[in-house]
Amino acid sequence: MGTTTSLRPPLRVRLPVARPPADVGAPSFTVDGPLRGRTVGLRHEGSWRSWMLIVDEWQRYLRDDGARPHVLRAEGRVGGEGERTRKNVAAWAERVDCGVSGLGTCGSCTSNSVTDAVALERLRRPAVVAVCQEFETHARTMASFLGHPSLKILVLPYPLEGRPADDLRDIAAEYYPKFVELLGATR
Repeated sequence: MGTTTSLRPPLRVRLPVARPPADVGAPSFTVDGPLRGRTVGLRHEGSWRSWMLIVDEWQRYLRDDGARPHVLRAEGRVGGEGERTRKNVAAWAERVDCGVSGLGTCGSCTSNSVTDAVALERLRRPAVVAVCQEFETHARTMASFLGHPSLKILVLPYPLEGRPADDLRDIAAEYYPKFVELLGATR
């Protein structure tokens, strides 16, 4: 058997994947002042008893700090319910000066929480997304994918669900100052 020498140029293989997004993304905003007199959005999905209890506690803390809490219960993301949710999130984002979206404690809840926090940031309103430890990486990846790699993330202990109410109240008290700090606000 003889060897054949080919005079063809080398074959170039291209990968059928997109280039990763640039590290530069949309700006992140801060309150840079007191909470007093501001409307602060608190968003939940009605799914996690733990987060709803924390939201209830934070409403009280916000009122004590002179702010006006505005709670949104987001719902499903498909069909007619999804359309209503997107409209409700947009209206909520327009009404508040800043806010927190949560709770990221599963894959879809994390994705939806990040998406709704980004809705605030797109309107130049300071936003925080609250997620449990196990979903921090997913939240950061999702925020980067949406063009907001600097989205502020409040990382709560995991798991939250199933903890006694007194433990959740303690967590609410411990993490509220961290939430305010991430917003860049003062009390």
